[in-house]
Amino acid sequence: MEEKLTGLILSKTDYGENDKIVKIFTLEKGTVSASLKGVKKAGAKLKFASEPFCFAEFLFSERAGRRTVIGASLNDSFYPVREDITKFFAAGAVLEFIRRFAKEDITSPNLFFAAIESLKQIAYGNVSPRRALSEFFISALKTVGYALNTDGCFTCGKSLNGRVFFDAFSGGFLCEDCFNGEGREINYATYFALKKTENNQETTEEENVFVLRLLDFYIKTKTEETLNSVRELLKL
Repeated sequence: MEEKLTGLILSKTDYGENDKIVKIFTLEKGTVSASLKGVKKAGAKLKFASEPFCFAEFLFSERAGRRTVIGASLNDSFYPVREDITKFFAAGAVLEFIRRFAKEDITSPNLFFAAIESLKQIAYGNVSPRRALSEFFISALKTVGYALNTDGCFTCGKSLNGRVFFDAFSGGFLCEDCFNGEGREINYATYFALKKTENNQETTEEENVFVLRLLDFYIKTKTEETLNSVRELLKL
C-alpha cells in the first residue's frame, strides 16, 4: 500500500550500513516513523528527505505496519537556520517541543501549522529568533493543553501592577494580595514583555530573553520536560 503525507522531519537515526529511521510530524496522521533505504550512500536521491527541518510531501510504502519513504517532494528546507547559530537553536527548539508533545498517530493541525509558520519566521523573517520561538511556545502550549493565563490576577482578576507572582502549576499570575506562597515572584518587566508578545507588540531583545526564560521555566515545571535547545539558545 502507498500513501502521501505532508510532513516535517523531526529527527533521524542511523540504521544499518546505509539506511536511516526518521520521525516525521505529519499533517494528516500526527507523528509517524519511517525508514529511508540507502540514503547514506553518496548521491542518494532522497538524502535531503532524511534531514531535520525537511518540510515535504512524502510518499510511503507500507508493509506489515512499517513505513518506508519511497519518494519526497520538497516544500522547504528552511536552510538559513543552518547558517546562524541563534536561528539553529530556536528552530531546533520547535522540533524538540513537537517531539516531546505531539503524540504518535494523533493529528494536530494547529500544532503543525504553528510549527511551519514559526520555522518560516525563524529562517526568513525580520523578527528575532527568540521572539519567534516565544510566539510559537505561547500558541503551542494552548494547543497541547497548557495555556498560560495572563489576564490579570488568576485569583481576583485585577490588573497586575507592581509585584507579580507566577504559579507554574496553574499557569497563572497573581497579585501580591492573592499570593499564598505557591509559585515565585517574577520581575514585572517579564510579565509586561509576555503580554506584549501575546498582543503582537514590539519587544526588545532583552524582553525576548525575559519571556523565553519564563516559558522555559514554565514548560519544565508544568510538564517535567527539559528542552535542551532552549537552554543552549539562552546561553548565547
